[in-house]
Amino acid sequence: MKASGIYRLQLSNREIPIELQYGYRRRLTLTVYPDRRIVARIPYGSPKRKVEEYFHKKTRWMLKHLKHFEQHPPESEKTYSEGEEFDYLGNKVKLKLTTGATRIALRGEDLIVRVKDPADKDMIARVIDRWYRKKAIEVLSPRYHEMLDRLKYLELPETSLRFYKMKRRWGSCSAKGVVTLNTELIKKTPESIDYVILHELCHLKVPAHNKAFYDLLESVLPDWKIRRGKLNGR
Repeated sequence: MKASGIYRLQLSNREIPIELQYGYRRRLTLTVYPDRRIVARIPYGSPKRKVEEYFHKKTRWMLKHLKHFEQHPPESEKTYSEGEEFDYLGNKVKLKLTTGATRIALRGEDLIVRVKDPADKDMIARVIDRWYRKKAIEVLSPRYHEMLDRLKYLELPETSLRFYKMKRRWGSCSAKGVVTLNTELIKKTPESIDYVILHELCHLKVPAHNKAFYDLLESVLPDWKIRRGKLNGR
């Protein structure tokens, strides 16, 4: 198997191209992205036979995720035009543009954006993006601490919280106990937000996605599978 390039997994009714990325890493992983690109990250020195066996073993998993992204394509590019809909806490709000000193406010179902030039789409995009980040910190921070307090009985290790806009993950938990939440979560329902927060907090106790982790998650959030499905549009 080549050290880079594309491996084409041949199935009876289709071909699955897999992008190969070799590097200094401990284990082989596969990632399916919303644009339906599949990337394999492979440790240097991995035998070709072992890699191919892994691909075949993960065939059903890859097909499942490809089907999901085919049915739920990535959010279309925004035009930042009058009346365009934006997501906020699971609801739709409509963009209203006005002229004046830069300002943004949510009033009922209207997201009112005031800028010097309403034709300046880049400026409108920046204003809305900053607003999303601000609201994410305002809304998700207290919810995070509420969930942390709820799990006191687990005697979780010390943790801290930060926010980033991420393309591929809703959240993460580092080995040092730093929980990162995607600012895009502010677009999702409160139920989905709680699922992500509790998921990451459970990783403070069990870092891996193994049976112990899912047993713990089940104990703190019995309907986590339903919430995960809604979060990912299933």
